[in-house]
Amino acid sequence: MDKQTRGVYFFNKVLLGNKAIFISILMACVIGIIQPIFFTTANLFNILRQVCASTIMAMGFTFVLGLGEIDLSVGAILGLNGVIMGKLMMEAGWPVWLALIACMFFGALFGIVNSSIISALTIPPFIVTLATQSLYRGTLYIITGMVPISTLPESFVNIGQGYVGVFPIPILIMFCVIVVAFIIANYTTFGRYVIATGGNAGAARACGINTKLVRMGVFVTTGVCASIASIVTTARSASAQVAAGNNMEMDVIAAVVIGGTAMSGGNMNIIGTVFGCLIVGMVTNGMNLMGINSNYQVVAKGMLILLALIIDRTSTKFYANLSRKQALKERQEKSAANKGDEE
Repeated sequence: MDKQTRGVYFFNKVLLGNKAIFISILMACVIGIIQPIFFTTANLFNILRQVCASTIMAMGFTFVLGLGEIDLSVGAILGLNGVIMGKLMMEAGWPVWLALIACMFFGALFGIVNSSIISALTIPPFIVTLATQSLYRGTLYIITGMVPISTLPESFVNIGQGYVGVFPIPILIMFCVIVVAFIIANYTTFGRYVIATGGNAGAARACGINTKLVRMGVFVTTGVCASIASIVTTARSASAQVAAGNNMEMDVIAAVVIGGTAMSGGNMNIIGTVFGCLIVGMVTNGMNLMGINSNYQVVAKGMLILLALIIDRTSTKFYANLSRKQALKERQEKSAANKGDEE
């Protein structure tokens, strides 16, 4: 491996593949210098609890972006499923475990609805999920009358506020979802099909991959992850809030893109997504520690999303140019070698 080849490999595998890790370390150091309380155990656990729901949701969103598509309805699914669980437990008298199963079922159902409309009518996912976002959010407003559902069962609230030893239960749930998502993305046929479809859908179809079925599987995965995030969010707040999940998809998009999953599809970086979520969480936590007005936090998150898009586009173009130059050099060397053999 020559010097240029090593440079291309280092840039792609080390820098691009782990850019979220480097950014999170740098950001933690800067915030820690400004506010030493940042590195206390209590604050670090607080950050992890704050990013639990968004990280769980981002696991499913990584599959969507890996497919080269987008789902803007995940925040509305989170909010609606929280209300559904609250209604089932408090008004219908369902046991907690059955309400949780219903939440997962509806999350998968909403994912099927999204993917079916996209596949059947060949409408861009952005438009479809923007419409279903309004549909799900409007349904939430109608069935609640804009009134949150509180006094949820203690056994349910314990899911969001309880501990196993020294570890909060939401963090353990988040860890389990990360492990499952990592295995599916990297070690299953479904994960390979998602990457293949996202990289080149036409070639994937030519190879016999049912891309519509892959899309349905991806949107079901996203809906289920949004449901798990809904369970954690609702249990932690001990109530089903009407505004739960509002604009949450923006944080998730920023986290996944910063984590190294390209919006154009064709790759999935689960570990990068985890660190991307930590970056978004650290931005919020750091600004709170510094006493910065919450309005500026909205501006900061918008800038973070823009930065993520710039990094994604710039790094992709830069790597493409490096790869093109490397391929041209290899062809020239091969041609020169063949010419020398002929002489």
